[in-house]
Amino acid sequence: MNLRPWTLPNFLTLSRLAALPFLIVSILQGRHGTALVIFLVASITDIVDGYLARHFAMASPLGAYLDPIADKLFLVSTFVVFTMPSTPSTIHIPVWLLVITIFRDVFIVVIALLMFLSMNERSFPPSPLGKATTFFEIATVVAILLNNVDRMPSWVAVTGFWVVAACTVGSGAHYIWRVTKGNGKGAPEPRSAGAPTPS
Repeated sequence: MNLRPWTLPNFLTLSRLAALPFLIVSILQGRHGTALVIFLVASITDIVDGYLARHFAMASPLGAYLDPIADKLFLVSTFVVFTMPSTPSTIHIPVWLLVITIFRDVFIVVIALLMFLSMNERSFPPSPLGKATTFFEIATVVAILLNNVDRMPSWVAVTGFWVVAACTVGSGAHYIWRVTKGNGKGAPEPRSAGAPTPS
């Protein structure tokens, strides 16, 4: 398999991964303005690399694996850091929300792996609820960072906790339904060929 590693989308994804330690350190040091800039730039690069892959024939098998991994690392890492009581933050993510978020991600990966091993099913595209979950996870992190720089009231982030929880549970149930009813078939094609991991 030609992984086509040297593409602009892959470079943007790797840049996002390289920025992750700086994001975490900034949050832990209470430099939330810096963390907000890093997080927003990373989110923009995620949008740009997806657009380039879809519209300029820059999709690659490596990117199909690397991009969702980078996305999950960014979100899980920030969720973990903002759950820690020692993190200097005006708002902390509840432990229960971190648990169900990680459980849902692990659960979906296990389902995808079992489908691949038992039925050689390689296409497991994200559902609309899965995409909504990712969107609201990002929005919640941004709301927390904005609250820490006095640019957003705390109730926005707290509301985000419950929206993320509802989307997480709903998307997990939807993936179970897809597997039991049609093994994920009949869903729209993923954004790049060979993408193994849903959102």
